[in-house]
Amino acid sequence: MDKVLINFFKNNNLKFKNKTFVLAISTGVDSMVMLQAFLNLKDKFALKLHVAHYNHRMRMQSEVEEEFLKEYCLKNDISCNVESLQEDATGNFQSFARTKRYEFFYKVCASLQADYLVLAHHADDNIETILMRIIRGSNLKGYSGMDEVVPFHNSLLIRPFLRTAKSELINYANLHKLKYYQDESNFDDIYTRNRIRKEIVPVLYNEDQNVYLKFQDFSETLKEANKLLEEKVNNFLNITIKGVNYVNFSLLEFLKLNNFLRIEVLFKLLKEYELSKSAIEEILKLILSTKKNLKVHFKNQFTFVKEYNKISFYRGLIETPKFDVLIIGPGTYQLSDKISVNVIKKDSIDIPNYADLWYNTNMLPIRLRNRKPGDKILIETGYKKVKDLLIDKKIGILEREQVIICEKDKEILAVLGIRKSSVLKQMKNNDIIIKVERKDG
Repeated sequence: MDKVLINFFKNNNLKFKNKTFVLAISTGVDSMVMLQAFLNLKDKFALKLHVAHYNHRMRMQSEVEEEFLKEYCLKNDISCNVESLQEDATGNFQSFARTKRYEFFYKVCASLQADYLVLAHHADDNIETILMRIIRGSNLKGYSGMDEVVPFHNSLLIRPFLRTAKSELINYANLHKLKYYQDESNFDDIYTRNRIRKEIVPVLYNEDQNVYLKFQDFSETLKEANKLLEEKVNNFLNITIKGVNYVNFSLLEFLKLNNFLRIEVLFKLLKEYELSKSAIEEILKLILSTKKNLKVHFKNQFTFVKEYNKISFYRGLIETPKFDVLIIGPGTYQLSDKISVNVIKKDSIDIPNYADLWYNTNMLPIRLRNRKPGDKILIETGYKKVKDLLIDKKIGILEREQVIICEKDKEILAVLGIRKSSVLKQMKNNDIIIKVERKDG
C-alpha cells in the first residue's frame, strides 16, 4: 500500500514530502489500512499526520472504536481529533451525518492549515456510487463517480485508494495483522448503498474479478467527456447574472440550448443543492411552462422564479411582504423590512418624480395595503383591473407581490410607482409628497 500512496501523488502531480495530512479514520478496514500506509512513510517523507474521527453515536460499539483509535494514535505519536454527533438527525440520517462530518473535517483542516484531507474510499465504493447515481438519476459528471482529487476549502480532498479493490485492502490488513472494526450498519438493508453492496456488487465480481477496472475505465471515459461538455456549460454560465443570494439568466438564451445541455446547465448552476435528475427535470418543466410568471419554493431549499424572459433562483424562501398602513401625516412609515414610505411636507409646486404621489394633507388619512383580487383603478378609459394593468406592463411576479395600493374610502388612488388614478387630477392644493423607498436584496 506504500507504493499505492507514492504512485498516487506522482500520477496526480501532488507534493508529498513535508506536507500536513488530516486522515479521516473510521476504524474500518479501509481507513485503518490507509492509516498504516501513511505511518509507514511518515518518517521517510517527514509527513505531519493528524487523525480526524467522527463518532456518529449510532452503535454501542462506537465508543469502543473511539477509545481504540485514541490509544492507537497515542501509541504512534500522532494527534487524534474526535467529535461526536450531538444533534438528532433531521430527515435522511446519512445525508445529515455526512454534512456534520464534513463540517468537522473542515474545522480540523482549517485549524491545522492542512494541505490534504485524506479519505479511504476505494474502488468498490466507487462502483456503489456509480450504480446509486444510475438508479437515482444524475448528470454526466455524477455518473462518472468519485474524483481522486477535489478542492476542499483551502486544502485538497484526496482519495488515494480509489483505484484499489477492497479485497486488496482486506488482504493487506490480514497479512499485517491490522486490527479493525466492522460497522454492522453497513449491512442494514434500509440503505440503498448497502443493498447494492450486498446484492449487486458480488454478482458483478462473480462475472469478472477485475470488474472494478471496468468501472474505473467507465468513470475515466465519462470524466473526459464531461470536460468537453463543461466548456459548453460554462459558456452559458458566463452570461448568467449572480448576486449574493440569487442567480438569474435569460429564458431566450436558455431555450437556444438542446435539452441535454439545459439539464447539465441546471445541474451545474444548482450543484450546492445536490438535486437528483428527477428534481432537475421538475425545474426544467417549470422553466418550459407556458405560464409567464411563476414562483415556487422548491423542496424547501430555494425559490424558483419565472418572470417573462427572466429565470431566477434565490436562496431560501422569498416571502410576500404583508402590510396595511394608515398614513395620517408627514413621517416615515415602515411597510416591511425592505419597503418604507416617506411622507414629506412640500410647499412648492414642483412636479414630483412620476413614481411619487403628490397629495393634499387635508385629504388624509389614506391607506397603503397589499393588492387584493378584484382591485380596480380609474383611468382615462374607465375602471381597469390592477391585475390587467400589471400584465400589460409586463411586471414580474416578485414586483407584483410588493405592489403598494394607495386607497381613500375604498377608492384606489394609485398603484404606487406604476399608475395613478384619474381621481387625482381633480385634487388641488397639494402640499405633501408620498415617496416609496425599497432596499435591494
